[in-house]
Amino acid sequence: MQIDEINVVLKDHRKVKLRFALAYPNIYTVGISNLGIRLLYELLNKPEEVLCERFFFSGYGIQPRSLESGLPLSSFDVVGFSLQHEMDYLRMLDMLSTSNIPLKSEERSHPLVIAGGPAASSNPMPLSPFVDVFVIGEVEPILPRLLDLLLYEDAKTTTPSIPGLYRPKHPTKRVYVEDLNDAYHAIRQVHPKAGEGLSTSFLLEVSRGCSKGCRFCLECFLYSPKRERSFSTLKQVLEDGVRLSKVTKVSCISSAFFEHSELKDLLSHLRERGLSFSTPSIRISDADEELMQLIASGGQHSITIAPETPSERLRQIINKKFHNDQLCNLLSNARRSGIRSLKLYFMVGIPGESDNDLKYLEPFLCKVISSGFRPSSIHISINPLIPKSNTPFQWLPMITKEDYDRRVSIFRSIARRLGIRRVESLDYRWGAIQAYLSTAGTEASEILLSLQRDLNEGGMGDLGAWRRVLRRYGKRPETLYEPPNLDEPLPWEEIKGAIPISILRNEFLKATGEIQ
Repeated sequence: MQIDEINVVLKDHRKVKLRFALAYPNIYTVGISNLGIRLLYELLNKPEEVLCERFFFSGYGIQPRSLESGLPLSSFDVVGFSLQHEMDYLRMLDMLSTSNIPLKSEERSHPLVIAGGPAASSNPMPLSPFVDVFVIGEVEPILPRLLDLLLYEDAKTTTPSIPGLYRPKHPTKRVYVEDLNDAYHAIRQVHPKAGEGLSTSFLLEVSRGCSKGCRFCLECFLYSPKRERSFSTLKQVLEDGVRLSKVTKVSCISSAFFEHSELKDLLSHLRERGLSFSTPSIRISDADEELMQLIASGGQHSITIAPETPSERLRQIINKKFHNDQLCNLLSNARRSGIRSLKLYFMVGIPGESDNDLKYLEPFLCKVISSGFRPSSIHISINPLIPKSNTPFQWLPMITKEDYDRRVSIFRSIARRLGIRRVESLDYRWGAIQAYLSTAGTEASEILLSLQRDLNEGGMGDLGAWRRVLRRYGKRPETLYEPPNLDEPLPWEEIKGAIPISILRNEFLKATGEIQ
């Protein structure tokens, strides 16, 4: 892969003590937009004795090569995977397999394999036979000690004594940055040069975590508590980052962007600096007309909102509380401010949901259209509610495939009748596979290993491969996920998460108690 980039770090392999392969098991265009990759690349290359190079997934059966030197993963001392999503797991195994690296930790002496990121932090058990050490939580607080461990000790056999490092049967707890103002922010960000046809923006992390408590949301519960960088800190980050990264656009990163206490000051500052900017999904209760005008002034012409359901009753159950009138007010403000297009995210399979709840969809979408958005400018995305570990809904059964497909069909029909043509939906079977991998124990590793063997025999890693492999286990993708028993230990309980299991259980019971 030949891509001209800014802020690439090149070091001599012969002059360092530790060679670290930073691997992102997805394609380059996805991985280069991940702030964690940019941050780790910068931090790991700071010590003179450490070298860090990047690897991305190029396709099943294709051996990954370093972007910096072109060397394979096997040429490095440590391979660190950033796992954002359960669908990364098979791609991770394929990157190792095509590099002729043994998959199982017990069969591998070199290199050391580390994994972190939200998927691994939430439930590392399906990958535990393949990974030597997991990083649970946010890496910044423990990175110096982790590097010392990698440089001067045998990290594969040493009992992890650093909080946040995990190997099975060695309990640990999630670690996190207590004050984001004290945490390093990547300023010399590696990114494609203009003209490559890829994103060239500076990624600005405004906050972490979210205080809203939506019961299905991993981001909210995994990254609790909510923390924000002050406006003064963000100004300094921007001053250095825009200069060193040579950009004119800023992409704001946050799961609770519109909760920031100094948000209008920040957006006004970006505008005054002459920088264009983009913002994350809008929380409906948080955006007034002045804020929408600021967003539009940054060159953003499209907004994303996740109402999840047109039913206010169902939103109460998932703890996403706003009234439809609030949405209409926000959208009217957006149109008056110059926003031209809208993407809406919906979920199907909320506890207590029935076909009858779809009667609210047509008047809901009519209000969206009457706020000023043309049907042709509206894009709808539908997903099943996917239970995730470390959330209150980790005990939730999924909607059946038949019910999901029927409701999606009704959804499409209503949208089409109103002139909304862009409606996409996730295949239910992929949702069920995600739910399974998010909540499974070590038994899932055997299925993943069988899938990798299928890839080695010419498989494609698609649903056909999953069906073929699962048939050997007497399973099917659509029935693969089974919710954990509320009263039984969870596979990942030896890891102390951000929120105690007792609180998650109480939130689950509260949600089911609200079903009428």
